[in-house]
Amino acid sequence: MKAGVGRVLYTSHQGAAADTPFGPGPDHAATEQIFAGSGLPWTSLRNGFYMHSLQWLLGPWRETVAIAVPANGPVSWTSGSDAAEAAAAVILSDGAYDGPVTITAGSAPTFEDIAGIASDVTGRAVRFELLDPDEWMRAQTAVGHLEFMARFLLGMYQAAAGGFFAGTDPLLRTLIGHEPQTVRDYLAQD
Repeated sequence: MKAGVGRVLYTSHQGAAADTPFGPGPDHAATEQIFAGSGLPWTSLRNGFYMHSLQWLLGPWRETVAIAVPANGPVSWTSGSDAAEAAAAVILSDGAYDGPVTITAGSAPTFEDIAGIASDVTGRAVRFELLDPDEWMRAQTAVGHLEFMARFLLGMYQAAAGGFFAGTDPLLRTLIGHEPQTVRDYLAQD
């Protein structure tokens, strides 16, 4: 008996590519290739990097008044609730979006830019520190993070530095009918 699949909706990630240093990126790219060759109607939501992960990726910046990272690059930080609202609009569009669809915020600040935003939001001078990746890894494991998780996060920073998360697209705003949450909005609510 055949299953009646109307459309496959897949949650992918911005920067899905075989050569990205971000761990899930090659898997997302390979999955999209499978869908492309399947003959099924499909839509892959290439969501921007979820904004709530800033709470881990920026480190204890409120206490240290520093954002210390092993690589710097632009990231179109995207609210999970905005991405979910956009996904609902895509589902209700009756197939208007086919293949990869980019769902990102309207800007892509670097970690250095975020230090400036954090300074504005808090009224305190938040420093930006670019650490040697090996030094950063040692610091992560010294505070009890598992090495494989630290390497996973290092890949994210390296992908940002490589421009894999730099792209922005106005489609998110169009789909949700309002301005997406910004990094400034996110940092101000903490």
